[in-house]
Amino acid sequence: MNTVQQLTVNNTTSKTLNLNFISAINKRIKAEEKNAIGLSVILIMAGTMIASVTAALAAHGEINMFFLMFACISAMGANAIAISQRSFKTIVWAFIINILGNILSIIYLLTL
Repeated sequence: MNTVQQLTVNNTTSKTLNLNFISAINKRIKAEEKNAIGLSVILIMAGTMIASVTAALAAHGEINMFFLMFACISAMGANAIAISQRSFKTIVWAFIINILGNILSIIYLLTL
């Protein structure tokens, strides 16, 4: 096998590994579509809870407007997507972004 073929094989393997995480989440979403309504309610509660902690930390002491706005917009945006009955895949990805963003915000705000 020459060097060009080795690079192609390694490059393809790298792309497969990067997309494997996203495809695993999408497969899990597809498997849980029959429970979409119940899981959407749980996601609304969990996402709102985590965003409220972010908002409380952003308003504690000196108000940090960026994190306060991010918490409100991400939580209410994800809730609006769920309430408007979009596809379950869209709802889950909105809440993944909401929850991960707010958890990172909480970690940052706690280190201030």
